[in-house]
Amino acid sequence: MTKGKKQSLIAGALTSSAGIFISKALGLLYVVPFTAIAGEANMSFYSVAYTYYDILLSICSAGIPFAVAAMVAKYSNNEDYKTVILVRKLSMALMLLSGFVMAVLFIMVSGPLAASVLGAKKTPEDVAILRNVFMILSLAVVCVPFLSSFRGFYQGLKDLKSYAFSQVLEQLTRVVSLLALGAFFVYILDMNNIFAVYMAVLSTSLAAIAAIAYYLIYDRKHYQPIKELARHQTSRPKEVGELFQELLLFGLPYLITALLGNSMNIVNNNFFINTATSAGSSYEDAKLALGIIQVQCNKLTSIPQVLALGFSTGIVPYVTISLENRNFKELRRNVLDCLDTVLYIGAPLCFCLFALASPIYYIMYGKGNLSLGSEMLAWSSLLALTGTLSPICSSLMMSLRFRRQSILYLIIGFIVKLITFFPLVKYTGFSGAITSSVVTSLVIIFLNLNLIKKKYKVQYARVWRRLGAIAIGLIAMNGCFVLLRWAGLTVVNTSRVVGVLQLAAYGILGMLTYVITTAFFRLPQHLFHMSLPAMVRRMTRRFVR
Repeated sequence: MTKGKKQSLIAGALTSSAGIFISKALGLLYVVPFTAIAGEANMSFYSVAYTYYDILLSICSAGIPFAVAAMVAKYSNNEDYKTVILVRKLSMALMLLSGFVMAVLFIMVSGPLAASVLGAKKTPEDVAILRNVFMILSLAVVCVPFLSSFRGFYQGLKDLKSYAFSQVLEQLTRVVSLLALGAFFVYILDMNNIFAVYMAVLSTSLAAIAAIAYYLIYDRKHYQPIKELARHQTSRPKEVGELFQELLLFGLPYLITALLGNSMNIVNNNFFINTATSAGSSYEDAKLALGIIQVQCNKLTSIPQVLALGFSTGIVPYVTISLENRNFKELRRNVLDCLDTVLYIGAPLCFCLFALASPIYYIMYGKGNLSLGSEMLAWSSLLALTGTLSPICSSLMMSLRFRRQSILYLIIGFIVKLITFFPLVKYTGFSGAITSSVVTSLVIIFLNLNLIKKKYKVQYARVWRRLGAIAIGLIAMNGCFVLLRWAGLTVVNTSRVVGVLQLAAYGILGMLTYVITTAFFRLPQHLFHMSLPAMVRRMTRRFVR
């Protein structure tokens, strides 16, 4: 691989990550006012609803967006533009049909599902609330899959700028409508706080509609050249039946992978309250802890996990083309570059969540449940790192056509989650749910990387060496945090306004210490093949161009 191609892969993945990072940052910022409007006790309804929404979204999408990205990359590389257009039309039709069917089914089972999730100590009022949330969210099950067909198409063309921008637009629309409508119903109309949750789930559909409108406008300039190339193509496109079969062969493994990859949240939401209450916790405490783990902590840990989404998105077309061209040397470098970059950027972010759990939770959510929230966030920081690597490994497995093995490993991971969840929650408390997810992710990572090593002769010695330099950088970062605490920057003992400034000092000085320490080992220089200021300038130009 040439230096330019390597930078193209990393820059493309980081561009995608930048868009996801901005959208996740917006999602993180809204949690504070949203929690105030909706009430912390109602956050469990929100988290449960979105777990099942993710499941239904995976089912009705059936992995089609990833399949579309891989197929568009394949056929555009072969200059078969008629087939590229046919793939797009077929995927859009499938997305609309499957989304509508799944939404109808979701509405039909919303009542029994709500009763089942809340467990034996549920109240009729809670069941009615959760059922309403499910029904409102069903509209998004129609809109979001259709949006994903646009994203898969442009992802396959390596147009990650539009992919990233659409995510930012979608999240910005969602956050603005979520807060505005929630505040209007609760503060202006003086209705129950639960209406803020209702408006939050409705905003998902409004945001998807806004992003679809963006792509329809974007198509006018960027889809037309594909049509022109197709008009001048003399060869015939693939048959629709053949493409449909190929979509399913690509997509169904992604569907199963997505479902099994979400199994940790499925287990948490279905069994956490019952398991915790049977171990001696009260129903209200268990419901509160579930909301903290699944919403407050997940919003914070999703920041480093954007790298998983970004690199999973960015690496699919590159690995697909390397495999099509049988360029295994380039393929191996793609895998190693992906792992090195994710670890270098993700490790310090996850370490900050661990070392600064109390200050971060205090700044974001106040002192109301600071002790429990800080403990859960510290444990969740471990999941932030393993949860970043695990989906990237699964995405690599799918792109490398290890579909059956990837599914098998995720099934093994699901079994590990089930085996470890109940005893860990029973004997270690609420954090046991997080610990069981960490163990599950580690098992999946090991199995995936071991198979890639055997089949494609990928050697991870370089990754281990660089991980050692990263560890030294984290130790130096922690030393910086210790010095700041000795200097009196306690954060939690100040007002939240002053605390934000103190936490910013921790973040800036800590990251600066990390970068300087790892630069001593020439780690950023080796990863990005340029100085850090030059890389920032290049990435900024690429994203805003």
